[in-house]
Amino acid sequence: REVTTWAKDWLAQHIKNTDFAYRGKLFLRRHYVVPDPYVWDESFLVNIKQLDDEHVGLFDAVREVEAHRDDQAVWDNMVTLFNEHFRYEEGMFTTILDNKHNIAEHRGRHLGIMNTVKGATVPITEEITEFVKNWLAQHIKNTDFDYRGKMPEIFAVPEPYKWDRSFASVLS
Repeated sequence: REVTTWAKDWLAQHIKNTDFAYRGKLFLRRHYVVPDPYVWDESFLVNIKQLDDEHVGLFDAVREVEAHRDDQAVWDNMVTLFNEHFRYEEGMFTTILDNKHNIAEHRGRHLGIMNTVKGATVPITEEITEFVKNWLAQHIKNTDFDYRGKMPEIFAVPEPYKWDRSFASVLS
């Protein structure tokens, strides 16, 4: 009887104090098909050239690891590319106005993948590369897509550097 009373109380408290925190958050992340062959395509566009170019490079680096599972330098290069991309992308978040992107959550996802793979040793297993491939595909479409259209546009610096009519249209 005491155990049953305790269990009922625990369950009621757990549901109201913990499970309610999930309200409205479950099923917000979709599961997308991982491309096979693992090649970046326009369905991954975030519409920021440097970030799209870096995403292409991340796909390429993962394929390179798959082709050279015994090569520590290839693995280290992939890890470096991911870390450099994350730092640049996180720096871009600071340009999003009015806290319209959850920077802490996004950065936490970056840290999560890097902490997951940091202990990997060559030869890199298929399990690890499949995990990274899936993570990157899901991350771009579920997390990176959230900042699409929220960062200010990056304009080319005119050459020669002088005032022209394009500045007037930006200000009006």
